[in-house]
Amino acid sequence: MMRSKLDGSQPTNLLYLLPGLLLYAAFVFGPIIAALGLSLTSWDGVSMPRWVGLSNYIDLFSDGRFYIALRNNAELMIFYCVLPLVLGITLAACVWNLKQREQLALRTFLFLPYIMPTAVLGIIWAWLYNPAFGPFNQFLRAMGLGMFALPWLGNFNFALPAVGIVATWYFFGFCMVIFLTGIQRIDPSLFDAAKVDGASARKTFFWVTLPLLMPEIRVVLLLTVIASIKSFDLIFTMTRGGPANATLVPNIYMYQLGFELNRFGAAAAIAIVGALLTFAINYAIHRFVGSQSRGVA
Repeated sequence: MMRSKLDGSQPTNLLYLLPGLLLYAAFVFGPIIAALGLSLTSWDGVSMPRWVGLSNYIDLFSDGRFYIALRNNAELMIFYCVLPLVLGITLAACVWNLKQREQLALRTFLFLPYIMPTAVLGIIWAWLYNPAFGPFNQFLRAMGLGMFALPWLGNFNFALPAVGIVATWYFFGFCMVIFLTGIQRIDPSLFDAAKVDGASARKTFFWVTLPLLMPEIRVVLLLTVIASIKSFDLIFTMTRGGPANATLVPNIYMYQLGFELNRFGAAAAIAIVGALLTFAINYAIHRFVGSQSRGVA
């Protein structure tokens, strides 16, 4: 058997990995360690950092605004994760039965929002929600439903769902494409067998399609959960966390502490807590949905 040049000794192979490891350490581990160190200090961005130990974390967990931000983030997960997943998998099951040309057109059309920067989408949707000249309220007034015309982004009860709907619109096309790809890899003989056994379309979806899509569901959950935890630009361009903290999330609060109040140590503490939260939720998804996937396989 011919020996590849890459089949060298272990030290030689490590040399090939070294450039990648150095880049990863410089741009991933380095900032994480720097943020961890900064979170243990009090720093205004100008003077020398002062060591304060865990004071930033103690202050953070006794701060009511931080809990409001966490609660808002948890509610936004419904719009970032649950609704796109449900809509995406439902649409994928419907689009799968269309002819190839119609399927391609619909898939491209629904995927388009995902290729646009969320900051740009936030500006556009803020204009659409505008209470004075926004198309939504104009449409409601034209239909004689002026009593439902609201300042959507300025309303305490509707601001968060208004932002969340944009996130759902942004993600569900992407989820649909992932699930369509997953359906394509399922053995067609399974669908034929279900058809021969007289299974209805609903039973085929719940007993054949859905269990076999567990690997794709895990990928979608991981990506959308991470996106919801690090959500910033969409909310910042639409509401900046307002009105009265109604759309405040940890990353917006981190920005306010760091770049508006010059409390970079406290802001770094939020970043570290957010990173730990992301790792914990992703681990739970791997444990739960991953075991389901292995069970199906």
